[in-house]
Amino acid sequence: MQFENRYAASGDVDEIISTLSEGPPGEFDFGILFLSCIAHNAVQEIAAGLRENIAIAHLIVGTCSGVIASNLEIEDAPGGSLLLAKCPGVRVSPFYLDQTELKQMQGPADWHRFFDIFPNENPIFFLFPDPFLFDLQSCIRGLNIAYPGCPVAGGLASGAQQPQGNTLILNEDVYDQGLVGIALTGDIIVDTVVSQGCRPVGETFVVTKAEQNVIYEVGGRSFLEVLQEVVGQADAQDQKLFHQAILIGIAMDEGKDGYQRGDFLIRGLMRLDQKTGAGSIGDDIHPGQSIRFQVRDAGAAIEDLDRLLALQEERRPQQKPVGALVFSCTGRGAGLFSCKNHDIMAIQKHLGPVPASGFFCAGEIGQIGARSFLHGFTNSMLLFYDKSST
Repeated sequence: MQFENRYAASGDVDEIISTLSEGPPGEFDFGILFLSCIAHNAVQEIAAGLRENIAIAHLIVGTCSGVIASNLEIEDAPGGSLLLAKCPGVRVSPFYLDQTELKQMQGPADWHRFFDIFPNENPIFFLFPDPFLFDLQSCIRGLNIAYPGCPVAGGLASGAQQPQGNTLILNEDVYDQGLVGIALTGDIIVDTVVSQGCRPVGETFVVTKAEQNVIYEVGGRSFLEVLQEVVGQADAQDQKLFHQAILIGIAMDEGKDGYQRGDFLIRGLMRLDQKTGAGSIGDDIHPGQSIRFQVRDAGAAIEDLDRLLALQEERRPQQKPVGALVFSCTGRGAGLFSCKNHDIMAIQKHLGPVPASGFFCAGEIGQIGARSFLHGFTNSMLLFYDKSST
């Protein structure tokens, strides 16, 4: 199994095609190309040029505000980052899904029929959706139900601020809405790492009364009372962060003995009812689930990513990933960390050298526990390992 990253820090079509076409000759099972700040017609020209110059069985292309290469992040400037993969023994199943087709998915059997893939094949899904005119949350829920425990990762195209402004390409077909992606099955191992950029504050509590996305009681007390207690006991810096945003981490594995970073799905507090003491959050929750309050800033994001990458090193001490796809929020990057290339350098420090490619997203998809979710302010990774070396 072999992965290769090629990038071009340019907006010139001919230069991008020439630069990305340079490299050892060979036939690749799939390629994924991220293009930032490139016009619609130019995107099509670049994709056609690469298909002509490189033997790629399947090529996925999408537009974004910034791209990520193995050792470089290009934000809000023209560029391209290409990940090429040779995967013997792996079935590569590219697909396009639009809102009309999504509405027809009534249950797991429809998903299995659409992909011609069944749960016992343990597929891995990469999704590159447009953020407009497509119900991504419904799509992710459908995949979670149809393929329990199977990782789904990717990011929302960020190359436009209005519907039909992004460009998505699957081989020769060009789209301005919907979702393109690839499903992988066979002789491949993929791990996911999702860094939500948060730091826990206070202890872990058990929800004792909740309905849909509203938490009424925590540990037999009102949600508001517990929140006020946690904020009141926090230090001055954390109190300042709580006043900027109140975040709740929801434990995804209720049977786990002790929680650590990566076990919580982070969701924001949307509404606080002063009369009832209830809090509405950005996801459904039920009694018996554990929660822990969280804060987010640059320091927390640095600490969280570093710790999760260290845990990944411990998980596979004898192996390095042979390739990586990286999906980072547009709210991260130099604007958050006050320096360039933070996330990709952290990945290379812990797991490298690894060929990596990705982009700055308008929303990130990644797995927490056994289910996948849409996130914000997150770095989500797909790490590919060679099954023959395990």
